[in-house]
Amino acid sequence: MIRPGIINESQQKKVETARQSASSAGSDLRLSAIIELAVFMGLFLAVDYVLGTGDRFWEIAPHPLWAVVILLSVQYGTTAGLIAAIACSAALLTGHLPAQNVDQDYYDYLLYIGWRPIVWMLSALFLGELRRRQLVENAELHAEVAQTHLREETLSKAYSSTMERVNFLERQIATQAQTVLTVFRAAQNVERLEVGDVITGIESLVEEILAPNKFSVFVPSRNNLDALVSHGWDTPTEFSRQITGDSALYSVLLTERRTLMVTREADSLIMGSDALIAIPIQNNVTGDVIAVIRIEEIDFDKLNSSLLINANLLSQWLSNAFAKAETYENSAWITADGSRRAVVSSQLWPSLSDWLLQVCRRNQMSLWRLDVQSTKRVIANDEILTLTDQIARGFSRELRNTDLVFQRDGRENGTIISILLIGIDEAGVAIVQGKLREHLQSNSDQIISGLGLSPVCVIDPATADDDAKRDTP
Repeated sequence: MIRPGIINESQQKKVETARQSASSAGSDLRLSAIIELAVFMGLFLAVDYVLGTGDRFWEIAPHPLWAVVILLSVQYGTTAGLIAAIACSAALLTGHLPAQNVDQDYYDYLLYIGWRPIVWMLSALFLGELRRRQLVENAELHAEVAQTHLREETLSKAYSSTMERVNFLERQIATQAQTVLTVFRAAQNVERLEVGDVITGIESLVEEILAPNKFSVFVPSRNNLDALVSHGWDTPTEFSRQITGDSALYSVLLTERRTLMVTREADSLIMGSDALIAIPIQNNVTGDVIAVIRIEEIDFDKLNSSLLINANLLSQWLSNAFAKAETYENSAWITADGSRRAVVSSQLWPSLSDWLLQVCRRNQMSLWRLDVQSTKRVIANDEILTLTDQIARGFSRELRNTDLVFQRDGRENGTIISILLIGIDEAGVAIVQGKLREHLQSNSDQIISGLGLSPVCVIDPATADDDAKRDTP
């Protein structure tokens, strides 16, 4: 069955016409054959009247009308040949019959005047059938050629259509799934920045996660939102640089604090003509809107439900980063030499670990978790902040760039750090575990040296049954 839209009706009709021509080749009577026959008969009679004696060239052998019968039979087939034979016989005998000799009886006379028409009929039948068979074969070949061309064009268009779908799906997948390393590095970069640096760092994060063509970042200014970053704009005034306080967009962003998207009719009316997506970024602690990301232009194939999911993830991500950034300068998150933490915040553990679990399961990658635990005593929250940075900096020499180190709150079995190891087998986990355990035990701090290290297999592609491991890491 031919897919709709792959071939047009004219191509299909061309093939059907070729098939009908093959079935009727040599049997139909063409207008050109009738015209040619009429012309030949007219010329014959005119020449006989002007140059001849009026006996239709009876005594000439072979007779001139043989050429007409043979020509039409060979050119047009049986039907035209038989009609030509009948017309030639009528032209030969009508109005002129040779006289019967005295030595001829009735039957001899009939044979004498009828042998030419009979031979013409037999010749037309014989030659016409040969021609008709040739015409049928040629018509069948034309039909097969037309069918072959149609099949080739159908396959070519189907292949092009399939490749377009493949390219579309590849682009769609590319917008939905970011690499683990890119996301992890983005998380580390954000959590190392001050509040002001987080705002300026939003540009690179939005570009990596959402990949828009044009977007801007707005920050509160008095009773308005003013554009601080304008990425990809052709001119500084291509889009509005201010969201006024009396607008519906300003009211929704600061009161409802939800992501607006042009695919929803109500949101489209609120945003107007400048925006496709509006993402409010708020402080998780205070709930205040710190910034707004407005996307003005993005590829159409990226404008889907996955983009909204990624936008909400980005909003939560930056909200956590802002909340943490406000406590950096006056907390244990900054060491005496000014260096930053080497771990990802515990607030990002639920979302990022679950996302990473889905990525590894979809791509058939192994995922192990190493938990650093305190089984002897309960560690206070302020102590956890100090210990996690110290431990993680020591671990960084033994871990790969793709290994994710998360701070934990210690409420789950005393776990203060979880390390996610991607694409590693059990033997590799044992080697990493041995190195990290040796690092802990050699530490001069009694609390750190007393910590335990336990591995957990979250996903093992080699194991068929991992239903028991489908919870978050």
